[in-house]
Amino acid sequence: MESQPGGAVVRIRSTKPKFWESKTIAQLDWETRLVLKGLESYVDDNGVGKDDIELIATSVFPRDTFRNPRETLARLSEAISRIAAAVLIVRYEVNGEKLLYIDDWKNLQRIDKPAKGRYPRPDGTFEYSQDVNRESYGSPPEHCAPGVGEQGNRGTGESTDLPDPDGSSVIDLPVQASDFPATFDPIPPSNYPEPFERWWHHYPRKAGKRKAFAAWQSARRRATDEQLIEGAKRYAADPNRTDQFTKYPEGWLSRDGWDDDPLPARNGNNGHRVAASDAAFAAAQALKTPEPSGRLELE
Repeated sequence: MESQPGGAVVRIRSTKPKFWESKTIAQLDWETRLVLKGLESYVDDNGVGKDDIELIATSVFPRDTFRNPRETLARLSEAISRIAAAVLIVRYEVNGEKLLYIDDWKNLQRIDKPAKGRYPRPDGTFEYSQDVNRESYGSPPEHCAPGVGEQGNRGTGESTDLPDPDGSSVIDLPVQASDFPATFDPIPPSNYPEPFERWWHHYPRKAGKRKAFAAWQSARRRATDEQLIEGAKRYAADPNRTDQFTKYPEGWLSRDGWDDDPLPARNGNNGHRVAASDAAFAAAQALKTPEPSGRLELE
């Protein structure tokens, strides 16, 4: 058991081989599978935890939440909704407390010395050693929170390592705006943070966005978001910049391009090159012109 900043606790859990073989799990994208494993560390030894998106985020993804709380909460909420739709967790409410339970917990996790549960499982039991009556929450009671209705009646008597191993009851549901807490908007179409998108909007060359994002993250250790954006604006507006020779975003960021001086005037450079070319041409012509020999040439 390890503590995270702010007092949150995550627990050491195991993963059985059948997790990776499960057709139900295979229906989930990789990000959602990671969130499911995170929930296993978040819940107590009874398989129960508070259904609180902020507590889950700060326990399982503390650094992501610190760097970009809005996007982290949105993506986490969406993943949990997919997990509930796949009937891998039960979301319910007891005495006004919203809870979640990882279904078939005892078959998923072997815990030698389980601590006593603080919150009841959906069937009312508290102890890890007690069998869970899954039939009791197959049809959600009226006091259950949204999300439990996705469970369906799966019956009892199964003893597989994972519920629904053939994936037959996986529901493919679109994520609606109502699935997200009211404290933030649905996840935006872009997976990039807003400050980076602002910088990208102003930078004059749109190429290699993924690499540019990695370089931008590194550049933020050396400059503020506004400095990066203002630098991109200056570079885009530089009258001596040409599209052909505009730097790639990744290179500009890696070389601290926001600190660069304006580009040299193109006219001066061109004039210098023309003068040099003219001088070279004149010298070549002089070599071709024969010098007078002093002799009289007879026809």
